[in-house]
Amino acid sequence: MMAKAIDILESKQNVKILPVFVTIDPQRDTPSQLRAYLKEFNSSIIGLTGPVTAIRQMAQEYRVYFKKVEEEGGDYLVDCSHNMYLLNPNMEVARCFGLEYSAKDLSEAILDALK
Repeated sequence: MMAKAIDILESKQNVKILPVFVTIDPQRDTPSQLRAYLKEFNSSIIGLTGPVTAIRQMAQEYRVYFKKVEEEGGDYLVDCSHNMYLLNPNMEVARCFGLEYSAKDLSEAILDALK
C-alpha cells in the first residue's frame, strides 16, 4: 500500500517523500535482504535495521506492537501492528496511518498533511 501511495504522489501530484521501512525482525532481516525485499515494491523505499535493543527501543517509542511466534520446525513468524508514520522534517510524527487506508486514500491524506 505504501509503495502504491508513493507512486500516486510522485506521478499524479509531483510530490516527493522519503519512504522508510524499519524491520522489527533484525535477527532475520539483514541489510541485503531488506534491500531485495523492498525492491519488489518500490526501489525508493529505504530499509533500516539495527541491533535488537535499538529496534525494541524504537518500537516502544512509536508504540509498535510485535511478538515472535514460534512455529514447528524451529521457524517463526512475527505478529505486529501495521502502522505507517508521516514524519515532519524535525522527525516528529505528523500523522499515523493504519490498515484502513487504501493507497489512494493514503496518498490524499499525506498530501493533505503536507499542506
